[in-house]
Amino acid sequence: MRSQTILLMLLPVFVACSSTDGGTGSLTVLLEAEDTITKGLDPGTEGENITDGWQVRFENYNVGIGEIAVAFATDPTLATEDEARFVVDLTTVPASGLSLWSLGGLDEGRWQFAYATATDGATRDDSVSTVDFDAMIASDWTYLIRGTMTQADGLSCPPTSKAMVPMGTMPTGMNEGGDACYPNPSVAFEIGIEAETVYGPCEVDGLTGFAITADSTQTVAATIHGDHLFFNGFPTGDEGGIVRLAQWLADCDLNLDGAVSQAELEAIDLADLAELDDRYNLGETQASNAWEYVRAQLKTQGHFQGEGECPVDGLDHEHDH
Repeated sequence: MRSQTILLMLLPVFVACSSTDGGTGSLTVLLEAEDTITKGLDPGTEGENITDGWQVRFENYNVGIGEIAVAFATDPTLATEDEARFVVDLTTVPASGLSLWSLGGLDEGRWQFAYATATDGATRDDSVSTVDFDAMIASDWTYLIRGTMTQADGLSCPPTSKAMVPMGTMPTGMNEGGDACYPNPSVAFEIGIEAETVYGPCEVDGLTGFAITADSTQTVAATIHGDHLFFNGFPTGDEGGIVRLAQWLADCDLNLDGAVSQAELEAIDLADLAELDDRYNLGETQASNAWEYVRAQLKTQGHFQGEGECPVDGLDHEHDH
């Protein structure tokens, strides 16, 4: 149960009652899905658009999430947690968020906040089918994501050394890396993957966690983003900004059957993909193949209160939104 171990290291949790004579309040924690998950991503040049022409829609975006931990900012030994975990399809989460966790008896003042993604001991939310839930638990998948990329004149340009192009299929051109490109207007993908991660202590604009006022309930949100899979690498801070690109994933359809599989992603070294050119900053990942790259990107998707930042497994990871 790796995530719990790290979580306890980040926020030493000694379940405690109030240690002061001041008042206490409570906390409600929502699960929030970025609209790139619920609405998908469109092609374009602004905001969260995918800039190389692909549209992305998610059929489901299941995640195992929970184990909320909080610690008093000026006395981290005063801490508590809600250990509940759930597997939820984020495409169904309402814009107002889904209320899943609560903590009471918190002293007035500022508190640190952390949470984890994992499926150990999780409860199935009604939004997730029994078949999907059982598969995630049995395989220890943190995520089970199904989606489709479409582009009317879309192409797949599988790396020449790994391509398994059906006999008689004719290319329509080449990419800048010299790989042949073939018409492929719709590319589906299914990702069942272990990407267990701890996020925290979280902050918004440099302000730690949340504040508790006596005799009131504060509400905060653990937010999962849905576009990091299409980020141009792993940029930090304002370094180069963020560009969302999907062609690299289309190029992973090695047999041109209109679907990208785990086996295909595992077979492709990052160096094989011509799309991962100087537009990409790959400095923060140890991934060697495309499957490991997917896992590394999914581990960066946890946020706080929308765009608030959370260190990933204890390591800072910021980006320009």
